[in-house]
Amino acid sequence: MAPVAGFHLHFYQPPRENPWLGTSTYEGSAWPFHDWNERITAECYRAMIAVALAADGDVELYEPLAHSSLDVGPTLHHWLDRDAPDVGEALRYQVAHAPGGAAGHVLGAPLVHAILPLASVVDQERLVAWGIEDFRHRYGEAPRGMWLPETAVDLTTLGVIADQGISYTVLMPGQAVRVRPPEGDWESVRADTLETSRPYFVELGDGRRLTVVFGHHDLSQRVAFGDLIDDGDGLADAMAEVARSGDGDGAVLVVADGETYGHHHRFGDLGMAWALRRLERHHGVETSLGTWLEDQVPVWEVELATASAWSCAHGVERWRSDCGCVTGERPGYSLDWRAPLRAALDWLREAMGVVIERELAPLVTSVPGTLRDYGRVIAKALDPVSFVSAHSSVPLDDERVTAVLELCEAYRNLLYSFTSCAWFFADPGEIETSIVLRYAAVAIEGVRRLAGDDFEPEFVARLAAVRSAHFGIAGEALWTRACASTRFTDEQVAAAAAAEFVACGEFARRERGSFDLEVRSQDGALTVSTMHTATRRRRSFSARVSRVGPFGWRVVVDGGAGGVEVSLESFGDDVVARLACAQLIGPASADVEGALNLLAGELLARPATIEDEAVLVSLARAQRFVTPIGEAAIRRALWAGGRRRVVEGDASPVAVLVRSVGFPETGPTVLA
Repeated sequence: MAPVAGFHLHFYQPPRENPWLGTSTYEGSAWPFHDWNERITAECYRAMIAVALAADGDVELYEPLAHSSLDVGPTLHHWLDRDAPDVGEALRYQVAHAPGGAAGHVLGAPLVHAILPLASVVDQERLVAWGIEDFRHRYGEAPRGMWLPETAVDLTTLGVIADQGISYTVLMPGQAVRVRPPEGDWESVRADTLETSRPYFVELGDGRRLTVVFGHHDLSQRVAFGDLIDDGDGLADAMAEVARSGDGDGAVLVVADGETYGHHHRFGDLGMAWALRRLERHHGVETSLGTWLEDQVPVWEVELATASAWSCAHGVERWRSDCGCVTGERPGYSLDWRAPLRAALDWLREAMGVVIERELAPLVTSVPGTLRDYGRVIAKALDPVSFVSAHSSVPLDDERVTAVLELCEAYRNLLYSFTSCAWFFADPGEIETSIVLRYAAVAIEGVRRLAGDDFEPEFVARLAAVRSAHFGIAGEALWTRACASTRFTDEQVAAAAAAEFVACGEFARRERGSFDLEVRSQDGALTVSTMHTATRRRRSFSARVSRVGPFGWRVVVDGGAGGVEVSLESFGDDVVARLACAQLIGPASADVEGALNLLAGELLARPATIEDEAVLVSLARAQRFVTPIGEAAIRRALWAGGRRRVVEGDASPVAVLVRSVGFPETGPTVLA
C-alpha cells in the first residue's frame, strides 16, 4: 500500500450574522474589511481555491483543496454561500470531482462549533445529525469522517458520531494515553512518542469501533507556530521521509487551522500548494486521507484521555474554568468569568429546553424526532412548511405552523449560544462572547413571544459574575454591550423597508437577510408586510415616511398596537447606505465610494447634522473591502464634518471609524 502525506485543514468561523436580521455584523477590528470572515476570505479562503505556482518559466493553477483532507464548519459554509458564493461553489466543485469524491476529502462537522463533551447527549446527537444533514445537502452524499470542534472528545462523543454512521475522526497525539498492538500489551505514550504513521481504533463497547488518525505532532506544530510553511520543498521532503519510515506505507498528516495558510502565515497558501504538488509528483505519495483510509484496517488500539482537546492542556477546562489556557491576554486580565458564563448558559438550556418541549408536545408527533429532523430545514434541504406538515400531530393553521417553527428556531439559537469561541479568548467583552449572548437573546425572545415565559431577567442576573476586565463591565452592562446595537424588532424592519421603498422605488429590496418584504402604496398610504423566513412569522404595518433636512428620515409604523417612530439611526447600516446612495447618486445606485465622495463634498458646503454621522458611518461600514479611494473619502468627510474630539475608550460607531482610518484619539471626529 502507498503511504499518505498531506494536510488536514480545519476551516471554521463562528456565526457572524446578526441573529435578528440574518445579515453579517460589522466588526471594526477587521478594517479595512467589513468583518473577519470577509478579511480571512480575502487573505486565505479565496486564495486557496486556485494557487498560481511557477516553475521552469511556466505558471500552473494548482487546486490544493482538491488534494487535501479538510473540514468546513457549517457556520462558515453558510456565510460563504451568502457572502462569498464564488468560494463556496468552487470548493464544492473541486472536491466533488476529485478522486474519492467529497466524502473522500471532506470531513463533516457538527452544525455548531460547541465543545461536545460538555453538552448533553441529546444535544450532541442533534448537533451531529444537523451537521450530517448539512454535509449531505451540500455535497450530495453522507460524510465518512467527522471533525470534532477543537478535537474535543470523550468516549460518549465518539459513540454519538459512530451511531450516526461516522467511521473516523482526526485527533492530535497529546490526546492519546496508551496504545497496544494486536494480542499485545498496553504501552503508555506521550505527544512526542505516539507513532502517528498508522490508524488506530477506539473500542466503544457493544462491538462498536471508530478509527482515529493522529496528526504528526512536530510537523503540525512547526507549520502552525513556526516557519516551516515558508519552505514548500523542505516541508514536502520532511513529510515524505516520515511517511516512508517503518513499513513504508504509513501516514504523515499535518493538522492545523485552514486559516494558517494565508491568514496567520502570509503566503502560507503558496507553501502548502507547493508542498502538495511536490509530494504527488516528486515523491509519488497519496495526499488524500479519506482515500488512503479506504484500504486501511486499523489493528492497533488506542486509549484516549477521559476528555481532551487540541487547544487545552487540561482536558476541556478551557471552556468552563480558569485553567490558564488563553489567547489574547492583556495586563490585568482574569479568567474567573468562564465558569459563570458556562453555568448561566447551561441553566438557560435546561430551563428553556423544558418549555420548548412542553410547547411542542401538543403540536407534533414526536418532540425528539421533530428537533432532530429540523437539521434538514437548517440545511435548506426541506422547506419549513413541509417540515411542519411531516411532523404535525394535528392539522395546523398558519399560526400553529409558525409556533412549531418558532420553537425549533429558539432551540437552534440556544445551541448556537454554546459556540466554543466565547470561552477561547481572554476577555468576555470581545466579539466572540458577544456573539453567543446575542443568540441567547434571540432564543429568549422567541420563547417569550410564543410561550410567555421570560427567562431574560434570571439569565442576566446569572451573568453578574461574568466580568470584562478590559472594559470594566459585567452582568447587565455586558449583556447590553453585546445586544443593544444589533437587536432589531419587526417594527424597525418594517420602517426601514418603507424608507427604502420611498427612496429607491422599484429598486428597493424585497428580501433583507432573514425577512421577505412587501411594500404597497395606495393613495399616498404605505402598507408594509414582513415575513421572517425561518419561522413564517408575518406582520403587517401601516407606515408614514417623513424627512427633515438632507437625511432626516422618520418613519411611523403601526402594527395595530399604536404607532412607533423609527429614525434613520435605527434602520441598520445596509439600509442607511442604500438611502444615501439613492439620494446622492440615484435610486438604482449601490456606489458606496461615489456616495462617500459626494457626502464629503456636501459637508464642505453646508453645516453637518447628526444624521450625517449615521450616514457616514453606514457608508464606511458597507459590506465591501475599503479601497484607498474609499478611505480617502471617509477621511475627507471626517475632516469636513467637525472638530469634536474622541474620548479615550469611546466605543461609539464614529469613534471606531476614526480609529480605523488612523486618526489619533485626540484628533478630529465628526459632526459636533
